[in-house]
Amino acid sequence: MDFTSRPVWLDEEELSLSPKEYDLLFYLVRNRGVALSRERLLNQVWGYDFYGDDRTLDTHIKLLRRTLGRMSGNIVTLRGVGYRFDE
Repeated sequence: MDFTSRPVWLDEEELSLSPKEYDLLFYLVRNRGVALSRERLLNQVWGYDFYGDDRTLDTHIKLLRRTLGRMSGNIVTLRGVGYRFDE
């Protein structure tokens, strides 16, 4: 991941991410190894004024995992808490 120009590469192939998928992945990677609550992810990625439900987060995690392919296991679900990015 290049945090300044935004491309994400996997196996020498640039991944096509939506802006929100990129923001979510960026936040997860920046906080790798940290248990991130669903509320914290929604507040930090979508903003404090986000009006919706946490299923939005689940949908974006699912799409992000699909895009990451073999690296999808790096996004760990923490039941009852949220998510964590592991290397």
